[in-house]
Amino acid sequence: MSPFYLTKNEHGYYRACFVNQQTGAVTVAKSTHSKNKAEAMMIATEWYKNGVPKGTTNSRTPFIQNLAPSSGLNLSNLVARLTDEDAKQLYFLLCEKLNVPAAGTETARQVLPPKKDILIKSHNNFHMADDVNKTSVCLHTSSKENQRIKLCDYLYNFWDFDKSEFIQRYIAHGNNMTKGHTKNMQSLVKNYWLPYFGEDTYVDEIDKVVLDDFFFYLYREKGLKGGTVNKAINCGSRAMRYLFDNRKITENPMAGVERFNPNQLDRGIPTESEVRALLNLEWSNVVYKLAFKLGIFCGLRAGEISGLRVCDLDLEADIIHIRHSWSDTDGLKCPKNSDVRDLPLDHSILMELIVLARQNPVFSDMSFVFWSPIKPEQPYWRSYYIDGLYEALEMIGVSEEQRKERNIVFHSLRHFCATVLAQRTDMKTVQAFMGHRTESMSRHYSDHDSQEKMENMRNISILTWKEICSA
Repeated sequence: MSPFYLTKNEHGYYRACFVNQQTGAVTVAKSTHSKNKAEAMMIATEWYKNGVPKGTTNSRTPFIQNLAPSSGLNLSNLVARLTDEDAKQLYFLLCEKLNVPAAGTETARQVLPPKKDILIKSHNNFHMADDVNKTSVCLHTSSKENQRIKLCDYLYNFWDFDKSEFIQRYIAHGNNMTKGHTKNMQSLVKNYWLPYFGEDTYVDEIDKVVLDDFFFYLYREKGLKGGTVNKAINCGSRAMRYLFDNRKITENPMAGVERFNPNQLDRGIPTESEVRALLNLEWSNVVYKLAFKLGIFCGLRAGEISGLRVCDLDLEADIIHIRHSWSDTDGLKCPKNSDVRDLPLDHSILMELIVLARQNPVFSDMSFVFWSPIKPEQPYWRSYYIDGLYEALEMIGVSEEQRKERNIVFHSLRHFCATVLAQRTDMKTVQAFMGHRTESMSRHYSDHDSQEKMENMRNISILTWKEICSA
């Protein structure tokens, strides 16, 4: 059995796939960043002999340098131990070995014309030397070399909510950024970017080809869904664009990187008969059922249910004000898309909400309706309502396997609400009810809480749910 074989990716680059000789399973698959099969074979052979490098290889490094043998000596320690006299002697020995004329010798003066500007390359930077007699051999490190940016360190710090300059500026300009989102981005760096690229890959070492290989590796080798790979792309895209816009890099390596097909399973919704069964069910917890009712009747998201406070309940007008959402990471925040809205609600359900809220030992106008017994000053986490819904579905005969196959989650209640309303009224009313508004629709519906519009929404809601509940 061959220890490795080559395959081509969609861009024509060869990948080396190494095989476990006992099981026949592919243990490592890594791009050689070469479209030349012979060259790719030599790289793979070298990896087989000396070990596959961690992270990614730099496709811009000349091939001969990648295969250069190493003596294993720690040259940095060796040079540090040299005396001045030893260093001079080593210098002349190196010049002799490399067949390079030593500075100050007659041979150097003959080979290199004096007083002439020359370019000396060092670490991909060029240094202009004015006097050959003084600087004919110049191991110069550009100041830019010390400013090179380590890829994964930069990405992780870029998404640090408390320290990132980008995030501070972004929020200062009136934009919204949550800690939950930035923590998710940091998790992507830690779980996917860092294991692939390692700690010592620099931003100037990656390009579109390298990144395309990385994202395709996440999709094919790691088996991530297209939507998750797209999140990894978002993680790097905004960070690289920030560097490019601020002239820290001359080219944006993320430019042109293609996104993947999300392959998301369509959101399933319960049937009307299942909703009726759930409404008639004796739930194990009053909080579970109240959250379910708000999801079904008003299309509230789980975070918006947690964010409800006593001051958001209007018993005289039979309205709830959706002003906030609750995040386990960020606490109280604006609803999604800053969608503040007022919704009509049956008076009996409003009274149930008030009864629940009054049981809070720290009850006040600002206290939460769905308060947590563990921390009464905070609401339940969103996962609490999810657990309650799953338990109730099993009680009416929808097994866990069926629920997963149909992709029914708590957010499905919102989809159900939108679906049944859309079957019974116009889309403008549905959009106002659900908060799905474009900018033009937002302007059009800026007065949706007027008496006439609110009464229209109330009538539609009453007729719809009366029809469903009495069927």
